[in-house]
Amino acid sequence: MTGPSLNRRLMLGATLWIAIALVVTGFVLTGLFRNHVEINFDKEMHDQLEELLALAGVNETGNAVLTRHPAEPRYNRPLSGWYWEILTLGEPVDKSRSLWDQKITTPAQLSRESETAFYITGPRNQSLRAMARTYTLPDARAPVTILVAGPADDIERATRDFAGILAIALSLLGIGLMAAAFLQVRFGIRPLIQMREELAQVRAGRATRMIGPFAAEIEPLADELNGLLDHNTEILERARTQAGNLAHALKTPLAVLLNEANHVKGEVADSIRHEAAMMNDQINRHLSKARAAGSRGVLGVRADLGETTLALQRTLMRIHDKKNIEITVHGVEGLSFQGERQDLEEMLGNLMDNACKWATSQVRVDGRQEGQWLLLSIEDDGPGIPETALSDVIDRGRRLDETTPGSGLGLSIVRDVAELYEGKLDLSHSTLGGLAARLKLPAG
Repeated sequence: MTGPSLNRRLMLGATLWIAIALVVTGFVLTGLFRNHVEINFDKEMHDQLEELLALAGVNETGNAVLTRHPAEPRYNRPLSGWYWEILTLGEPVDKSRSLWDQKITTPAQLSRESETAFYITGPRNQSLRAMARTYTLPDARAPVTILVAGPADDIERATRDFAGILAIALSLLGIGLMAAAFLQVRFGIRPLIQMREELAQVRAGRATRMIGPFAAEIEPLADELNGLLDHNTEILERARTQAGNLAHALKTPLAVLLNEANHVKGEVADSIRHEAAMMNDQINRHLSKARAAGSRGVLGVRADLGETTLALQRTLMRIHDKKNIEITVHGVEGLSFQGERQDLEEMLGNLMDNACKWATSQVRVDGRQEGQWLLLSIEDDGPGIPETALSDVIDRGRRLDETTPGSGLGLSIVRDVAELYEGKLDLSHSTLGGLAARLKLPAG
């Protein structure tokens, strides 16, 4: 099963951290902006508080009064959200016209040392930001508290506007950062993509080793893979050489036995010739299987189907030129077999040679690719095979007609080699009148 994409994991991690960083940045900047707006709001109320203190005086009864009201229009508009009050012993003795018939409830304790800023609920449940301070005026019978209040909605509105603009800016920044992260990730994993492409070239048979240069971090991996490919090729060649040497070592004594048996008559000589011939056929058969088993699934093993088929066509037409057989080939150009060329030659050679031996005048070879498979059909116009004998003819060493030269192992070898490549061989009746051999092999 394929694991999670490295590109996706890196992009997901980058996106997650960018999103978290931008969200935290948004909250922090919004909080700082709100604090800044609140400080400026308090400065304005401080100035208003200082103005009211400058206008404060004491009347004949010892109560604090204003010599005149401030000219600020917001304090004259009813329920505008901007208010001021003068209090003595907690009771209002003067107030702005904007309060109309309402009053503001102040906290019980107010500092006499400095202004106290706080949030309160004003007339009609207005949320207010207020500032108050208690003063001791000369000749006043009691301390005087001056309170100034403004609409807290102004702070919230400014904060919301800033947050909206900030959200748009951070979103654009996030998109830019994710685009930059995507480019960085793609650039960063480019050496891995290059290695994948090189491996694909090796698997397709267009190269035998991975060719660099690669990034310093993955150069050791590329070297190890190249070493593995070289070692695999060396083992395969050694196995083939040993199998060939073994076959040669066995064939020489068998040839001597057959030669000696040919000079002797009787049942013993016939038995020796028969058993030696069978041993020779078995050597050929198992040598073919050993060669195919060694190359199965090996990276870089690939054979051109069109080139191999056309070469066999030329060879077989020369071999069977006396029969004047026409061999036609269709649909094999541009196709490739994922395996050894000699295995492909052995399978196709056996099937095409068998068709030529039995054909009257025509042999047809068709090929096509379906998905990851090659489908090959070799047909002739010969006498064909009875329906009941189609499954028996592939059996090891089984021959239906002893008059035709051959060992009877050809179809059996083709089947065994095809199965080693996870393919198969099927026999059926041909539209030409003879036998149709259908071969399924992995495509390169």
